[in-house]
Amino acid sequence: MSSMIMLGAGLTAIGLGGRFLIRKGGINALGAGMNLAYKGGFEKQMSKSEACKILSVPMTATPNKIREHHRRLMIANHPDKGGSPYIASKINEAKDLLDAKKR
Repeated sequence: MSSMIMLGAGLTAIGLGGRFLIRKGGINALGAGMNLAYKGGFEKQMSKSEACKILSVPMTATPNKIREHHRRLMIANHPDKGGSPYIASKINEAKDLLDAKKR
């Protein structure tokens, strides 16, 4: 019986320690040193690079791929569905910039 209590206490300590390290940034959930999130805000004048990051497309994306990613992001972030109007405007600006470059 006491061994079960010790096992439970040990697992609790390991779980709480891991939670602490994850929250403090010591351990990334994806693996050590891997951070896929873009750090930084928006540029004053949107560049093609920033537009590609917003839409998650490569610089060489086809117009169909740009429209597909734009549509998917707008469905998830539309202001009428509770999304941010600012984020929606940035998604639209990115699509307009990349679409204009392809024509």
